[in-house]
Amino acid sequence: MAIVADLSGNNPLDKSYTYHNRVNAGTPNAVLTSEYAGEIVFDTTNKVRWKALNRLSNSSWIPIDTEVT
Repeated sequence: MAIVADLSGNNPLDKSYTYHNRVNAGTPNAVLTSEYAGEIVFDTTNKVRWKALNRLSNSSWIPIDTEVT
């Protein structure tokens, strides 16, 4: 869920200022390519959040917490 108001207005050329966290079933390593360094993905299988260390990499994900309940 986004936590920032969408300030892009009705102009379709403006990129939205909101970003939704992505989810993945299992570890994102070797599966998802990060969109930016610091991106957070939620692993719905193990209930763990992962953070990307590098941009445009599919092997830089590290777990940032234990199981989220």
